[in-house]
Amino acid sequence: MNVVSIRQTASCPCGECPILQTGLCSHADAQTRIDISRLARRVRVARGQSIMTQGDNAKNLAVVTSGVVKTVHMTEAGDTQVLALLFTGHFLGRAFEPVIPLSYEAATDATLCLFNRQGFEALLSRSPSLEHGYLLATLEQMDSMRVWMCLLRGRRARERVAAYLYFRLITGDSADAMTINSGGRSFIDLRLGRLDLASLLDMTPETLCRSLHSLADQGAVLVSSPNVIEIRDTRRLVALSGPSLDGVLKAGARAVV
Repeated sequence: MNVVSIRQTASCPCGECPILQTGLCSHADAQTRIDISRLARRVRVARGQSIMTQGDNAKNLAVVTSGVVKTVHMTEAGDTQVLALLFTGHFLGRAFEPVIPLSYEAATDATLCLFNRQGFEALLSRSPSLEHGYLLATLEQMDSMRVWMCLLRGRRARERVAAYLYFRLITGDSADAMTINSGGRSFIDLRLGRLDLASLLDMTPETLCRSLHSLADQGAVLVSSPNVIEIRDTRRLVALSGPSLDGVLKAGARAVV
């Protein structure tokens, strides 16, 4: 599915963009920013809508400017697996790749900055500052995947759930934070349905449910609603997360998955 077909787009008001000073464009020189503003379009997508489909021709690239997007891999057998979550400043698609390698779907209502792929590639080729910014953004997303591998590796199901909740808790300062602080209490908005979250954590929905309730029985969390988890005891949550998270926390100071 071509992302443009989702919602009529308009010229991107770059001066109001939330990632102007922190994302790709923060590395661009003045002329390149002007060129980007001419190329870019803003797109709004509703939760659950397909943005790009694996295997389709890659007509566009996009950057998340608000909301959360999930990256999905589809096997030859037709099975799907949620690989990662993309947050503000993260890229959808890949420059110089004519076929979309993975599918992207809105995990929440989201806005995207959309670029024609070939136009963006031409701009990259003549703007060293933009090329530098794109390289840094790509490396950051690779780091995010490494952090994710560390979170999953060597942990049992309940430990993976505990590690995931704690990681979300400590990376809750992003523009699209999943952490809600209210009256001295901390809540995690899972953003994903149980089926998708189970896929992301490499387990069945039934195992995810049992793991959450086991963490609740241990006093670490309270399942406030199907998609909202209250963190009741942070130390207990860390203790139940398995192998030390210290290295993961250092590597993931900025990375979000």
